[in-house]
Amino acid sequence: MRPKSIVYFERIIFGVLLLDILQTYLGWDQIIAQVAMSHPNSSAVARALTVTVFFLVLVATLTLLVSRRRSKIAMWILIAWVVLGLSLFLVRLVQSTGGLLGLNIVRVIGAGLYFIGEGAAVGLLFTPSARRWMRREDEKNEKLREVFH
Repeated sequence: MRPKSIVYFERIIFGVLLLDILQTYLGWDQIIAQVAMSHPNSSAVARALTVTVFFLVLVATLTLLVSRRRSKIAMWILIAWVVLGLSLFLVRLVQSTGGLLGLNIVRVIGAGLYFIGEGAAVGLLFTPSARRWMRREDEKNEKLREVFH
């Protein structure tokens, strides 16, 4: 049976993904405008939709690999992804031309909630119960009980 920390990890990540979907929906016009400016010769809607769906599926797949299959590789990729995303967000925040006043405050709050949720979820992977579960120590104990009972 999965420990509560792993169950909460999965729920928080999927909650964060829902928040990301909501934030993408609310800022879709801005996303399309940015993509159209950076790639004028391509379909902005198709490109933005492809990238958005790809990253949502990637994070969901990594999450399920960690929470259901105990994949350590997926766990470390997800941890690196969160750290990289947070770093890029902080760099953009610092480099913004008007500080916080030059940014859309709703997007900043949404991104902040996103990274707080991801950070909390990743932090749950380092709890003692989650670490034992990832090392499959619970299976070893069950096999010992079967042998000696």
